[in-house]
Amino acid sequence: MNAYQLDIEIFALQLRKHAAAHQTGMCLQEAKFHVDLTLQQMKEVLGKDKVFQVLKWNELLAMLDKFNSNTQDPMWRTVINHARFRVKSRRSTIIHARRRFKD
Repeated sequence: MNAYQLDIEIFALQLRKHAAAHQTGMCLQEAKFHVDLTLQQMKEVLGKDKVFQVLKWNELLAMLDKFNSNTQDPMWRTVINHARFRVKSRRSTIIHARRRFKD
């Protein structure tokens, strides 16, 4: 799959499945492991273009914000919040690295 034709919805759907699995009985540690694994797979697919990576991480973050609300089950929110935290961390790392090597 070409990174520039990447469909972020596939990864967002997988993250939702992990949240639903935790909500239906999967332990939190296992759900977080699967979230991290999914995000690692996305990172590998994105390629080396840092600008493109930031755009796609922002796109995924926007999708995750849609899945998270105060009326959701707390178990669901825990997994989605973990995913949001990891996406923000990856995005911040890329932005910081770009600034650092740009100078």
